[in-house]
Order: sequence, then C-alpha cells, then structure tokens
Amino acid sequence: MSKINYVAAAILMAAMLVTGCEKEPESNSSSTIGDMTYETIDNTSWHGVYNTYITSPHGTSYPMVMEWTVDFNGGSRGLVYLHIESPAISSIDEEMPMTNYVYNGDNTGTFDYNTYHMTFTIDAFNRAMEVDSLRFGLELDDTGNKTYFGGRTTLMQTR
Repeated sequence: MSKINYVAAAILMAAMLVTGCEKEPESNSSSTIGDMTYETIDNTSWHGVYNTYITSPHGTSYPMVMEWTVDFNGGSRGLVYLHIESPAISSIDEEMPMTNYVYNGDNTGTFDYNTYHMTFTIDAFNRAMEVDSLRFGLELDDTGNKTYFGGRTTLMQTR
C-alpha cells in the first residue's frame, strides 16, 4: 500500500470518528401526554380482585377470592358489588349501596358503603384506581363476631 493510500485511509478514519462523535441536536419540543386528570368519575365502573385466606374453625386455611366492582353513578351515589369464592364457605354475592362519593378533581376522592369510608387515587394513564382498603365482615362462628377481610385493592376501569 502506498503512502497516499495510508494517508487517505487515516483521513477517512478520522472523519468517521469525528462524525460519529458529533452530538445530535436536542429537540426543543416536549413530548407531553396531556392532562391525565379525570374531569369526573360519574358513570364509571371499576373492577378488581383481592386474594386472601380464610381459616376454618378447625384451623385449616383456604384461599378466598374477593371480586369487587365499584360503580360511580351520578348524584354522588353508586353501588359496591362483591362476589366471594372460597372452598371454606358458600359463595357470597353482596350489593351494597354507595351512600356518598366525592371526587376532588385531582384523581383522588372518597366513597362510603355500609359503615366503611374509603379513599382512592386514580392512575389515569393506566385507568387504574387504588382503594385504600376494600373490606367486608363475615360471621364465621355462632358468637356473632365478625372477621373482616380485604385490604388495599387495585381496580381497573371497565366503563
């Protein structure tokens, strides 16, 4: 290889290195998704599952699935529907009226059913609602005492 070819190859490599190291210009446009705040939660429905265990009077532990549906109707009223399945008990279907709900306009709010007061936060991007503690009391023996089941539950928007 001649000296001219070596020099030309060296110049070509240097040009490639300089070109490869150049920084691309930064974009001035911000890529925002937009306002991800719900204007209202009226006429929306949310569904989720809470998995737990129930212990029989004999001490055996069985899985229990609590399937929740929360409907926010207009006028601060709604419905909380619960379906429970477990080998330890007969299945349960319970409809509980929502006596009040308040949406704060910032993806947070509260609702009441039975004697429970729930708080929630909405992840609008994923259409998910995190409820602090959906729960339900069951009388498991003849004492009349209730054992409460449930907890922090994530609900996904279905309507």
